[in-house]
Amino acid sequence: MRLTVPTPLGDIAVRAHGEPGTSAVLLLHANPGDGRDFDAVLPALADRHRTFVVDWPGFGDSTASEPGRVTPERLVDVAERVLDVLAAEQGVRRIAVVGNSVGGYVACRLAEGRHARAVTALALVDPAGFTRLSPLTRWFCREVMGRPARARRLVVPLARLYLGELRTPSARATYRRARQLPGNTARLEAHCAIWRGFAEPGFGLRDPGALRIPVLLLWGSRDPVVPALLDGRRARRALPAHTVSVVLPTAHEPYNERPDLFLRHTLPFLKNPAGVGAVRPR
Repeated sequence: MRLTVPTPLGDIAVRAHGEPGTSAVLLLHANPGDGRDFDAVLPALADRHRTFVVDWPGFGDSTASEPGRVTPERLVDVAERVLDVLAAEQGVRRIAVVGNSVGGYVACRLAEGRHARAVTALALVDPAGFTRLSPLTRWFCREVMGRPARARRLVVPLARLYLGELRTPSARATYRRARQLPGNTARLEAHCAIWRGFAEPGFGLRDPGALRIPVLLLWGSRDPVVPALLDGRRARRALPAHTVSVVLPTAHEPYNERPDLFLRHTLPFLKNPAGVGAVRPR
């Protein structure tokens, strides 16, 4: 089943999988990409949970009325509107959130904001929001990845790096979609706007250490975008002490590269968020 959620940024496509009445999970993807990036793990998640998959504005089946306004902060508003619709139309008032990269940032902000009581647990996968902002990182976000003329040349090589070994059909499909991005003006502009948003003064998590809900932090040891040794360590220090932290032998999207390992940690966590410890990856 597919829902359409109207927002100021465009009509947001939300695909629903699994049986009504089961515990709910919301999947938030990275930039660039769309909800199909979770295809390798979706069957296992939907077999156990009512699973909702979002396409960010301008990506997948979602529209973007103004692609240049698709910033991380506005994605938080998009996700809040999605939760409003899920509560009103689907009766979903308690939900766990799985977010990768900018999706992980949005997941944290949901748990900090007006939907804090609705969010039952967070599974953060190489999340944005923990990079130390310096003149260099701000310049890179604004003037390199934030400019379509420059990003057009970099988006495909970067995707090849952050997707790792392309060992699954899902990862290869994600890479094929990334290769189409330079030729799609609207989606490229949305991609660049998200990058520029990382350098805006209002970007940033409020107080992640104050989160009282269960948190699972998964990080790829070979992530070239937000390195585990830098951003991963900062995230572990910033998040609450009860956070379960696991480093996986992957790049930026473990669910795409090693869905088996991703599910090995994520499924037990979602089943019993308060009672799961770290498991050694293989």
